[in-house]
Amino acid sequence: MANILFIIGLYPNYGGTEKVTTVLANAFVDRGHKVTIASFEQPHPELKDEELNASIQLVALGFPLRKKSNVSILEKVLDSKNIDVIINQWCLPYYVTSLINKARKKHNCILISALHGVPDQNKRLLTILHHKNTTENPVKRFLYGQVHKAMVFVTGLNLKYVYKHTDQYVVLSKSFIKTFKTLSKINESSKIRAIANPVTIEAPQNFDYLEEKGKENSILYVGRMDHANKRVHRVVEAWEEIHLKYQDWKLVLVGDGPEKKTLESYVKTNGVERVVFEGFKKEAPIAFYEQASVLLLTSDLEGFGLVVIEGMIYGVVPIVYGSYSAIYDIIENGKSGFITPAPYHKSNTVEQLEKLLSDRTLCQKMSKAAYERAEHFALDRIVTEWENMIEELCEK
Repeated sequence: MANILFIIGLYPNYGGTEKVTTVLANAFVDRGHKVTIASFEQPHPELKDEELNASIQLVALGFPLRKKSNVSILEKVLDSKNIDVIINQWCLPYYVTSLINKARKKHNCILISALHGVPDQNKRLLTILHHKNTTENPVKRFLYGQVHKAMVFVTGLNLKYVYKHTDQYVVLSKSFIKTFKTLSKINESSKIRAIANPVTIEAPQNFDYLEEKGKENSILYVGRMDHANKRVHRVVEAWEEIHLKYQDWKLVLVGDGPEKKTLESYVKTNGVERVVFEGFKKEAPIAFYEQASVLLLTSDLEGFGLVVIEGMIYGVVPIVYGSYSAIYDIIENGKSGFITPAPYHKSNTVEQLEKLLSDRTLCQKMSKAAYERAEHFALDRIVTEWENMIEELCEK
């Protein structure tokens, strides 16, 4: 059994990386390992008692990241907990890795760096690209282009540094490995391994349970409502296109964020009917997954898309914009869901929506296929992959 230390930016907190950390940490404890979690900021401490195994200790680091006291705190944790494995959940920027390596100089422990996004994409890069593509000023367009190139280059340097100073590098999809190598300009990739995120919510025992409960005629969006990466307006606009035709269907949006008020105003102004804004839900949105028939995700930026496998394990058929390659690991296009091609066109989303809304038999068939596909991401399977990797590294 191993003594494991997770290091993460914000924790306890709401968010995909934080949820994955909680689920993995609890699962490791259930399998006999000892777990500690260190974070630089603790915005929602109440989540510890609500979600985390009582045996897991939280350690508070602080900002600025590079201050000496963080090194001292980590050194004490490594000593007192006899840590075997460090899992760095915040491996960009590079100086988190630098901090960890300073702390583990005198300790014989393994460092695993886990990238929870697409190697060549992040919110900042997408925002700059958006400005570049939407400005009519040629000088600004040129400048934004140069800034984007510079930031991509710097991102590559960060990836390369972390790769060279870690024992194992984990990405969410095999398709990310090629992108990682190209961007970081590394010559070999023997230390990179792909391990998908697990289903992070309690799953139904079988598909019969879902069939017995039955599904409503509802289209579901779950997630943060922002423009920069989630592009939730696309979901609303696709529904607007067909809402008069499918009077017995509705659109349900679960989540909050800066675009929520804008979307509510848009729906009201344009008379888009049967749109329900449920707001942020502290608890897992299982009740919505149980009821929904279709899940819509039209993001420009996703690392893995936890809501996709969460919905699929409850038989919700996903229609997802293929802006990131990991989605092709999750959905068998045309069988367990639909992936619309890049660049985004509303007509592609509407076309797939109409296929499902107009054909109940097809929707039911794909619902079962979605459930079966999501079982590949069951927590036990993913934790076993992590354990096997840790065992291999410890034996070296």
